[in-house]
Amino acid sequence: MRYFDASALAKRYVREKGSATVRRLLASGVAATSRLSEVEVASAIARRAREGAMSVDQRDRLLAALGEDVPALAIVELVPVVVADARSLLSRQVLRAADSVQLASALYLQREVARPVEFVVFDERLARAARAEGLTVVGVPRRASQPTAARAPRPVERAGMDDAPVPGGRVPGRAARRRRARRR
Repeated sequence: MRYFDASALAKRYVREKGSATVRRLLASGVAATSRLSEVEVASAIARRAREGAMSVDQRDRLLAALGEDVPALAIVELVPVVVADARSLLSRQVLRAADSVQLASALYLQREVARPVEFVVFDERLARAARAEGLTVVGVPRRASQPTAARAPRPVERAGMDDAPVPGGRVPGRAARRRRARRR
């Protein structure tokens, strides 16, 4: 069983470094995620559309694909014990609120199934915290010291769990976003 945090699951819908790994991992074994991931991934898709990286039609197709894919995932609900664990993690680890929920959800799942759960993540800070909490981390976390990828992420047209992604438009890189922000 593998737990996918939102940074990993988003790569199912937007082609970027690590997307092939995520698709391969999703295709094998049981995939789980937090109920929060559905909102976080939808937010990432919507943000890219607002930034002009994809059309409204592309956004809508990706959001529909996400909605169709969620029932295929084992969902860890945001139950009181997960919230309590997330709060506890915040005092032990350097995490953002949503990341503490993701990590608490993975730890809760591991306790519930009483066997190791791989934590698929592409956020280095969250990966470090997961390792410190005893989870096996899978993925290719990007370290802050590494340069960003030369190719910008691209949305995936149709991203059903069994479908191969089809590249759509391109997401502007940081420099392009900064130039556009200065023009406003």
